[in-house]
Amino acid sequence: MRYLLIKNKKLYKLFFKFELKRLQYKSIMLNTKLPNFVRHKALAYINKLNKNSSYVNIKQRCFITNNGRSVLNHFKLSRIKLRLLISNNYMNGVKKFNK
Repeated sequence: MRYLLIKNKKLYKLFFKFELKRLQYKSIMLNTKLPNFVRHKALAYINKLNKNSSYVNIKQRCFITNNGRSVLNHFKLSRIKLRLLISNNYMNGVKKFNK
């Protein structure tokens, strides 16, 4: 379980390192006003970047339990820990929603 936490942190670092370059090349590639050879060159540069530097590879995990299932992105907690914290009044202002 600890290995997954370390792996996820490495992926975050790689993503933030190459994020700006990837966005620049992607905007060049999607710009239809530029000539095709420039756009293809930008695509080649994107393909040369590290494959793990993409945001898709990062797994959302609970920062308390490191659980990868049912993580709520707004809180970065699994639903089980979120329910426990709310029921013990550690998170003020969050209420249960019933229809």
